[in-house]
Amino acid sequence: MDRESLEVFLTIARHGSINRAAQALFLAQSTLTHRLKQLERQVGSALFVRTASGVSLTGEGRRLLPVATNIVEQMRSFIQEKEQRQSMNIVAGKAFVAYELPRLIGEYRIAHPGFTCYVRSTLYEESLSALLTGTADIAFLGSEMYHPHIHQEFLPSDRLLLVMAPSHPWAIGFPGFQAWGTEEMIVFGNHTAPYRQRIDRYLAQKGVFPNIIMELDSFNAVKKMVERQLGITILPERTIQQELATGRLVAYDIANGELVRPTLIAYLHPKKEDDAFQQFVQWIKEHY
Repeated sequence: MDRESLEVFLTIARHGSINRAAQALFLAQSTLTHRLKQLERQVGSALFVRTASGVSLTGEGRRLLPVATNIVEQMRSFIQEKEQRQSMNIVAGKAFVAYELPRLIGEYRIAHPGFTCYVRSTLYEESLSALLTGTADIAFLGSEMYHPHIHQEFLPSDRLLLVMAPSHPWAIGFPGFQAWGTEEMIVFGNHTAPYRQRIDRYLAQKGVFPNIIMELDSFNAVKKMVERQLGITILPERTIQQELATGRLVAYDIANGELVRPTLIAYLHPKKEDDAFQQFVQWIKEHY
């Protein structure tokens, strides 16, 4: 007893005419009659009798009517809920929104055309609040998030590289931390941001307390300043690939892989049971 046959049955009952029901469903009358006969065979009795003006329900038809109505309404509700789950609320830091999400969402949408989402750039604390209040389904983070209600998974980390213009003296080779001195540095984020704290902590371990001349909230802005030879910086490798390929910037891994920016996805524990959501998570993990 499939939903399409029940839809046919309900439409005939509503219009009191097989011809008018066929027109309403944009089906050939022969197709509609065939589906009705299939349903009657499953039920084991006729559901309509012919009248001068069309058709009317038999006793069995009247008994089936509320059952069919309930089944069809529940199926419609289930399908609508499934479609709504395809729309995902995503929060992420400004840099991740600028450099990673366009590719990931674009490719996922090609593979899953029905997918829609609402994306919002947030700070770390805002991401946590959005998950806990239900205004976000998933958060992309640059720092660990520890909360009993939140599950997190690590994506591949991104190396943090020392970056400079090709004309900078260090472009031919990093002279070592002992030569850092008062070298002017342009940084991303303020001293309270986890990303910035990670860099400051590493440099301090090397005895370096940089001469910071700019604190900017955009990786693009930092890169442009460095390209103009206004200072050096430390940036995630993923954010400078184009500039490195075209020779506009030079970069070194001065930490030998020790200094990295983690990338995590975080969501509430009940989302582990959501198959559609987990499909998205698994795809992100495979394509990041």
